[in-house]
Amino acid sequence: MNRSHIEFLMVFILVIIVKLNNSISNNIVNKNEIFLVNITMNNYETTKEDEYVSIQYKLSDEELLIVGFIPLINMRNAHHMLTYICEQPAEKKLFWSGNTICNGEQTIIHGWSKNAPPFILPKDVGFAVGRNTPYKYIVVNIHYFSLLKNDYSGNQLILTHKSRKSHAGVILSGTNQIYLKENTQTIRTPFSCQYKGPTISIFAASVHTHQWGRVNSLYRVHDYEISLIIKMNPQNPQSFYRLLLPVEIKNNDYIIGQCVYDNNLDKTIHIGETRNDEMCNIYAMYSYNLSQKSINNPPPFPLCWDNAVSQMANLIPEDSIIPPLKLNYINQTIDDEQYISHVKHSMNSSRDLPIKIFNQQNYFIIIITILISFLILLIIGRCMGNLQYFSYMRHDDIINRRKGFQILKQSSDQENDLLD
Repeated sequence: MNRSHIEFLMVFILVIIVKLNNSISNNIVNKNEIFLVNITMNNYETTKEDEYVSIQYKLSDEELLIVGFIPLINMRNAHHMLTYICEQPAEKKLFWSGNTICNGEQTIIHGWSKNAPPFILPKDVGFAVGRNTPYKYIVVNIHYFSLLKNDYSGNQLILTHKSRKSHAGVILSGTNQIYLKENTQTIRTPFSCQYKGPTISIFAASVHTHQWGRVNSLYRVHDYEISLIIKMNPQNPQSFYRLLLPVEIKNNDYIIGQCVYDNNLDKTIHIGETRNDEMCNIYAMYSYNLSQKSINNPPPFPLCWDNAVSQMANLIPEDSIIPPLKLNYINQTIDDEQYISHVKHSMNSSRDLPIKIFNQQNYFIIIITILISFLILLIIGRCMGNLQYFSYMRHDDIINRRKGFQILKQSSDQENDLLD
């Protein structure tokens, strides 16, 4: 094998290396459309009753959409769990106790209580996070009941790299004006606000109170016409539920609502964070057109709090104090369970992806090792051939020299004989 043959073989090996490397890289990058992220406590031990504990998760620097939530938590351990997307977490630690959640831009994207089921967003909607958004972190905040050890509670999020037609946002509505007088029934705490922004479409809602809540309701007022958005019993499992029909909120519309309580105790109940206090929260999840809002900015309308437009709150219907006898939202549990089953099946099938990649890398290494070994053997063979050639030539030279010496000796002997 001459030098040109060896150079050609080396180029051929380099081409194979590049091809195999690209193949492995493509398998790593072109992952499944959806993937799961677990954000859970790690063997956590609470330090007091009614403790609030947060855990942060830093998102990778890529454009992502959150499209579903699978709670990994039980009501025996926790009163409720909220999931936020944040510009920065409130603490640099992985876990921290207290009610500080985020710094900078923040949005609540999911709430859970009372063993509520998972929730999946509509197929064309997702929460934009990661690159080109203000949201670089996810923070899960858990309100624990009592002292416990070895806790692994948290939330499992479904994410995708694939873009969707609309982005999602959440309006937090409610009030701090909670004063539940002892032995009093049907205590109403209204709230109201005027919406300013592009048209949004509310497609799901969630309600939250503590043990004294009877019913939470939310309405839209458009040209003084009232439309029900959601009315739910907060003593039922608390999560987001899809509405039967989406409700559009346009610029200058009003959002009004209230929480209704019954206090049968001999003491007054106030607003507060513990299970011995009360809250009034309604979360409305909505979608909005991407052309209406830059992806780099937060969603249009995050908060509708207290009774800013009290004259509108007077329009709340009288039947708002009655818990609904039937659902005014879609029972999407079956559809969501099928979707989640599909997701987990996909994840199970892709769970071997690292193994496949590892095997491909092994094959890659084996092939390269064989090719390089072959090249080395060829080079060694070439060198050995040259060495044998030189050895042969040297051997012939020695023989020729010996023959020449013998000839010279014979000639010398003959000359000596003639002289004699």
